[in-house]
Amino acid sequence: MMTSDTETISHLQWRIQRLEDFIGKSNKTKIVETINKLNEQVFEHANNSLTARKLVKRVDEINRLTNSNFQHYLMENRSTKLELILADEQRIRNVTKNLTKIDTLAQVLNGECFQEVPKLFSALNKLLITHDNIKNQYGEYTQEIGAFLQDYAAFTLLMDENLQQYKSILNKNEQKLTIIKDDPVE
Repeated sequence: MMTSDTETISHLQWRIQRLEDFIGKSNKTKIVETINKLNEQVFEHANNSLTARKLVKRVDEINRLTNSNFQHYLMENRSTKLELILADEQRIRNVTKNLTKIDTLAQVLNGECFQEVPKLFSALNKLLITHDNIKNQYGEYTQEIGAFLQDYAAFTLLMDENLQQYKSILNKNEQKLTIIKDDPVE
């Protein structure tokens, strides 16, 4: 038959009381030494028993958490975190402000106007192609007009030369006519 943990603890307490009675209450150093030895034996027994080991770990954890030093450490840790947060408050505000701007820009960029940008680029590409075609046609027309103007200038010079020749022929003929009129042959 197995004994429960409470029975084991009660038995240990009975044994401690019996030892105190046996050792006597007057020799305190002997009592402390005996209790320390018993404590070591209890821990050794607890390490050998799985249930006792779990209970000892729980007791140690409870002792650690309820210790005033640990409570003080927690408060220091919280105050340190609070000091760090307060010291970094301006940076946190700046980051928050920048994130708000980014969110606003993201909403704008997700707007209908920006969804039309690909269509605008397509229309712009078509316009660029049309512009390029017009520029090429303009170049061709410019060359044709240049050739026409050269031909026209050559034609004008030729006409001018012909007119000069006609003028000189007319002048010669007029002079002959005047000579004939002045000297009539009858």
